[in-house]
Amino acid sequence: MTSSKSGSMAFDTQKMLLSDNSPFSVQEAYKTLRTNVSFSLPGSDCKSIGIVSATRGDGKSTIALNLAISLAQINKKIILVDCDMRLPTIASKLGCQSTPGLSNYLSGDCKDIPIVHVDDKGIDIIPSGNIPPDSTTLIASLQMRQLVDSLKKEYEYIVFDFPPINIVSDAVMMSDVVDGYLLVIRHNRSEYQMVAETIRQMRFADAKVLGFVYNGKNNDKKYYRYKGSYYRYGYYYRKKS
Repeated sequence: MTSSKSGSMAFDTQKMLLSDNSPFSVQEAYKTLRTNVSFSLPGSDCKSIGIVSATRGDGKSTIALNLAISLAQINKKIILVDCDMRLPTIASKLGCQSTPGLSNYLSGDCKDIPIVHVDDKGIDIIPSGNIPPDSTTLIASLQMRQLVDSLKKEYEYIVFDFPPINIVSDAVMMSDVVDGYLLVIRHNRSEYQMVAETIRQMRFADAKVLGFVYNGKNNDKKYYRYKGSYYRYGYYYRKKS
């Protein structure tokens, strides 16, 4: 039997996942994010996007997952790769097994790419796998580059959920194969100095910053007028308590 606490957490996780039942403001926010990402990366080739944050708790994994779902809603073939191999959350948010996964494939423990299809969301994922002793070495490996090259032949979009940049350097080590990064900033949580240091590291690695996602702001009092009607609108993921 599931305890009330764990059951509540599972319910909250499901509410945070983008769906047709999500509030209008949330759906519109992700449509806007999806459109801006598409225009920021023109061309017909596969587009690879890294989702990063300065520190933990800013909501980057939820943003990565919902961006992938939003792209799938317009019939894009997409795969989400959980590169946060130290503290992964993608598989648990979707209720999938996390192993075998990315770490197992990169270390040679499994020969086939461990792709999991999430039918109700219309996306494929590569879960994180077992926690490795040194994920940075795996991310920087030739096998990782070969994996990305292989995925680019099969998918229209690749979304990478990276660990926070100010904790480990995994994300910036992929700047040579990632087309652009989205930096997630959380309202009343992300500190200016930490964000500035993240941007400095990304610039040093010559990483292309597509933009910022301002997350966690309750913006009930601001509206966008369209054809006489009012709709909540914004570049944020709104989390209801």
